[in-house]
Amino acid sequence: MIFSASCSNDGQPSGFDYGKVENNKYTNSFFDFEMSVPTGWSVQSREQTENLSKVGKDLMAGDDENMKAAIDASTINSANLLAVFKHDLKTAVKYNPNLMMIAENLKNAPDIKTGADYLAHTRNFLKQSQMKHDHIDDASKKEMIGGKEFYSMNVTINYNGMQIHQTYYSSIQKGFSLVATISYIDNTQKKVLQDAVKSISFN
Repeated sequence: MIFSASCSNDGQPSGFDYGKVENNKYTNSFFDFEMSVPTGWSVQSREQTENLSKVGKDLMAGDDENMKAAIDASTINSANLLAVFKHDLKTAVKYNPNLMMIAENLKNAPDIKTGADYLAHTRNFLKQSQMKHDHIDDASKKEMIGGKEFYSMNVTINYNGMQIHQTYYSSIQKGFSLVATISYIDNTQKKVLQDAVKSISFN
């Protein structure tokens, strides 16, 4: 299951690129980076990614109409770039670890200067959502990935009795927050997903 609230295709600048995956490599010409995708994992189409995002949004909002309105407002300038799952979505498994990448245009959020700022907003949003969170890091951690400054934040969700762990990574690039979110239930899945994120290389 995915728990990420995003994204619309509106409001993107000229030349914006959603990227593509070829030979286990995701490349994006707008943000000028590439990232390795785990071999054999299932890459979702744009349409599938948008549908997953809608499910995530509904789970986060629940029956809270104010939260639904807030999510709708926040997604106008966002774009789903990538969704990758270990297994095909039709496969019956205990949990399907995944990586989601979005880009959120910050033109209407002048107070967000760093990935830490963005994750602080994310933290507040998660605390107000209808999902039960067993843990949300009180502060984000700075790390360099691909020569760029990223910040990370760990979250644990209790969903139907299962503990699902997530790590959010955010870096401010070209007026956007470039965000990768990994979701997993054990350390083996975590390492594969972390290795993918840390393979990001900017040109």
